[in-house]
Amino acid sequence: MLQRVAEIAGPAGVRKATDCVAGDVGAQVSQALAPGGEVVVYGALSTHRQTDPAALTIPLLARSVIYETKAVRGFWLNRWFGTAAPADALRALSEVRSLVADEVLSIPQGEPFPLERFTEAISFAEAPAHGAKPLFVFEDFEDGRDADDR
Repeated sequence: MLQRVAEIAGPAGVRKATDCVAGDVGAQVSQALAPGGEVVVYGALSTHRQTDPAALTIPLLARSVIYETKAVRGFWLNRWFGTAAPADALRALSEVRSLVADEVLSIPQGEPFPLERFTEAISFAEAPAHGAKPLFVFEDFEDGRDADDR
């Protein structure tokens, strides 16, 4: 990753980054930062199903935090919604909605599952590289309508 970032951003690195993996990938993201850069960690996909405390870390180099003053900051959307002013939360949701409406952002389609196939949907969600996320639908799949009509 470091080589690819250097190819794109140059050897100085990047000033801002986001990370949803943590673990060794998160460490590489922090290493790719320019001095004074900041990474915001908002997920820990590398910790999925981990029970070993050592696997639940982001190994950082002390010299990069001290001498290069790089910063790592956590962000959890649920906490933000709980602490943000209602007007700020509404403004953020409105902006995201506008970005989706303007097709700047897209929401991936889910894989539809009727509620009766709950167990299969959970297995699908837990499978590696499953692509789409399960989406529960509350119509009968045998009603002759295709997914776009639901």
